[in-house]
Amino acid sequence: MAIAPISGLGGSGLDIQQLLGQLEAAESKKLNPYLQKQSSYSGQLSAWSKISSSLDALKTNLGKLQDEGFNGVSIGDNKAFKATAGKGAIPNSYSVAVAQLAKSHKIGSAAQDTNDAQLGDGSDTRTLKITVGEGQPMEVTLKNDETSLVQIAKKINAQNGDVNATVMAAEGGSFKLVVTSKKTGSDGEIKMEVSGDDKLAGVLDYGPGKTSGMQEMTKALNAKMYIDGELVVRSSNTITDAIEGITFELREVSEIIKDEGDVEKNEYKPETLAVTADTSKVKSMIEEFVKQYNAFLSTVSSVSVYKEPIKNADELAQQNPNNGALFGDGTLRRLSSQIKSTTVGSYSDISKVFPSLGSLGISVKFDEFKAGQESTGTMGTLTIDSKKLEEALKNNPKEVEALFLGKDGAEGLKGKMDGLFKTYLGDNEGYPKVEGAIATAKKGIEAQDKRNEKQISRIEDLIKQSLARSQKEFIRLDKAMTEMNNMSTQLQSALLGMMNS
Repeated sequence: MAIAPISGLGGSGLDIQQLLGQLEAAESKKLNPYLQKQSSYSGQLSAWSKISSSLDALKTNLGKLQDEGFNGVSIGDNKAFKATAGKGAIPNSYSVAVAQLAKSHKIGSAAQDTNDAQLGDGSDTRTLKITVGEGQPMEVTLKNDETSLVQIAKKINAQNGDVNATVMAAEGGSFKLVVTSKKTGSDGEIKMEVSGDDKLAGVLDYGPGKTSGMQEMTKALNAKMYIDGELVVRSSNTITDAIEGITFELREVSEIIKDEGDVEKNEYKPETLAVTADTSKVKSMIEEFVKQYNAFLSTVSSVSVYKEPIKNADELAQQNPNNGALFGDGTLRRLSSQIKSTTVGSYSDISKVFPSLGSLGISVKFDEFKAGQESTGTMGTLTIDSKKLEEALKNNPKEVEALFLGKDGAEGLKGKMDGLFKTYLGDNEGYPKVEGAIATAKKGIEAQDKRNEKQISRIEDLIKQSLARSQKEFIRLDKAMTEMNNMSTQLQSALLGMMNS
């Protein structure tokens, strides 16, 4: 709250600006408790965001461990197609042949002597309507001087729709307009119609019932492939819904082993699509889980760290301002305790071979502290015996999987952690939606912060009013003292005059 300069003061000698500055500094101390609260609320919100991010990293890791780790698969290379595995893919073997690749529809105009001559009938404007598949028509307005092949192509491309237009050289030095669909297969079939210019319509029209205009250069073809003898037809060469979790990218037509002269009757040499189990990523994902778990504990430690109270000789001990923003928070204590107990707990009802992470070589490390040494607050981190983990994955992969993912309806580590994630992070995709405990805590802090901001604003207004009143009082005092000084000067002058007369 800066004080505005004061002008027009008398000659009392009072430094009113300095006096008001001192008053403001004293009055502003009333704001300190509320500013400290404001800083505390900001720190708490930031701390909860860090906790939330750390939890989300754990959740993501366990999700990948299920989708890409224990349930991971690998796919061999094939000539006619490329297959990639995603979520839901399971080990299996398929016989696959590609009978036809999807192609884009392409149409072209009759050859024109030049590419810049106007082809319209001289009307002021006309409209070219282009429809691709079952999509919405794209309308292109062409003025009288925009009916040459070059201008038509330019206007079509400016719409950035579902077609591209180019002007190509033709025989004898002539030119033609070529329009190509950006979509492959029957979904990309082009229809064109000109309204308001019959002459130009005779050049550009194309579609059912049109006897003149554009001609087909490349037929719109759908992709066709056989999977275990079953015909699959799609408009694109990228096929995602033929086998769950498998994406096909068709490269070329398979070798024909019996040519019937008809693409529908030809027999094609199939290739084997081998989807095999692949758990090679599991070890690295488990190592990443341990890393993320330890990072979570470190984050909890940093936001809840305890420091010794500050003690002064003449004052009572005060809370150390370097304590973590969430020091003493009950929600965080419960979260930390539940995450630890779930992670290092026993799962003997699921696996007798590996009833806990410790049996896999993942053990809890407790730091040792010397007397007088300050604790970091990070306790119970995990360490890995890499050799023991490798042996477990090699000799009993299914038992390791059971520990993490559960078995026969019993929840493993991931299932129980998912329950905690839902409790604290919430579930915005479920029905009904669930607001997590962290979001609830942050809302409470934000509400307190808003009330505190209103209090700060109210006190600032009161300080301004108080300073304004003090300023008026100082100005009146300055005027009074100036008048008294002037009167004193006049009296002294009168007395000197009487003494010298």
